[in-house]
Amino acid sequence: MDQTPDQQEVLIARDNTSGQVGAVVGQNPDGTPQMADVKSTPLSELIKFNKGQNPLEAFMSNFMRQARNPTLFSFFRLQEDKYELVGPAMADIIRNPGDNAEMLKPYEVEMKAPAQAEQQEQATAKTQQPETTGIKQPPIDRDSIDWVKIEQQWGIKRDDLEKSGALDQMVYNHKSPQLFTVTPRFGDETFSLQAKLSFRTNPDGSYSLVPHFIRNEPQLDQEFKGYTFTKEDKAELRKTGNLGKAVELADPKTGEMKKCLVSIDRLTNEIEAVPVDKIYIKPKVANISLDMQAIGILKNGGMIREQHVELPNGAKFTADLQYNAAKRDIVFVNSDVYRQKQEQNSSQQQQVRDSWHNPDGSVKRLEHWCKLPLDEQQQADYLAGKKVLVGETKDKFGNDCTVYFQYNPEKRQPETTRVYPDRDKVVGIAEESKTQYAVNNNGATNEATKNVQEPLQRGQTAPKDENQQRQQRKPKGPKP
Repeated sequence: MDQTPDQQEVLIARDNTSGQVGAVVGQNPDGTPQMADVKSTPLSELIKFNKGQNPLEAFMSNFMRQARNPTLFSFFRLQEDKYELVGPAMADIIRNPGDNAEMLKPYEVEMKAPAQAEQQEQATAKTQQPETTGIKQPPIDRDSIDWVKIEQQWGIKRDDLEKSGALDQMVYNHKSPQLFTVTPRFGDETFSLQAKLSFRTNPDGSYSLVPHFIRNEPQLDQEFKGYTFTKEDKAELRKTGNLGKAVELADPKTGEMKKCLVSIDRLTNEIEAVPVDKIYIKPKVANISLDMQAIGILKNGGMIREQHVELPNGAKFTADLQYNAAKRDIVFVNSDVYRQKQEQNSSQQQQVRDSWHNPDGSVKRLEHWCKLPLDEQQQADYLAGKKVLVGETKDKFGNDCTVYFQYNPEKRQPETTRVYPDRDKVVGIAEESKTQYAVNNNGATNEATKNVQEPLQRGQTAPKDENQQRQQRKPKGPKP
């Protein structure tokens, strides 16, 4: 019998009583299939069957003979050369056989079963609770969120999130699709900042609002959860917003390495990652139905190219499909609309570059910098690429500083450096307010005030009054 690899298949089984799904690697003494995790078990350990042969003839004949109740298991066949790509996605879908019956039908191995056993299997499929891996998570209970505290701390109201539609996504642990104005209060001062919003689950089961503030650019030159982006990675992230492949990242809490997809949030420039085993992909995107092979490609960061998309509003265009970790969903990339935006951005960037360059591409001579005049020697030094001392001035915080500037050939623009004669003067956040800022704005914990419910005030590092002292002594929530 010819056993060439391209003619072989493997089996994935589902225990209909427990919901366990696994690749078939052998047979237990009682005749039940011996199963292993699809996501981690290599193809070499699986039992393989000739494609021209019914897989039940060799393995399942023995299974049917020994197992007390064969109908407690369902089996699905898969081509050997598609196992590594499609297998993990197929295993997720098999966990919900009732909801995905049409998609699984071409892969299912038919088994003759008594009518009573069939009814039991259908009832089990309807009542079986899905595992969290690859399955859409239940939403956060909106009424369990402390909306009064969120409004006091950030100026965000529940009604505003509901009317905008953002809350519908945030309760599924997604960020808001749009920016909101948050108004944090530091001491006697209130600031207005633009940010995307999401919820964080606290150890005591409560929820906090987390703002994701806008950054000037994604920090691609810095290590991200133990991974260093290559030159090709950076180019791909800037081009599509997605890394385009799964990489091993360290969990910041446990240090455990997990296979993840990485993307850039285009509004905030924040780098986002999601573990592959937590990705949920709907079987239909717009008018496009996805089979298991397509879902497998997407869950590994790949693209489904040149799809003809038709949206509910009637818009039609051609685009590539790819999973975006920031949106936690499939996005359209390389579409006509996307290319137009890229061309507009390129044109705007070219205009910016031209403001620092002559028509022939050479660096343009500057007569002023930071509103300070430049003499001929300073201009010549700048054109020569040297660091130029401009003079004494004040920064936006009113602090005295000495200004230098220099042309950066990589960024193709000049950059400013400020040197402060008095290093005791802190630019930005005052030294006495660093604890307040970290606790109120960055989610940090100060041991002396960790149970105080109100935002800290300027310079505060301990409970300010008797009420806060009581809060600190009697923390709310369950004991750790």
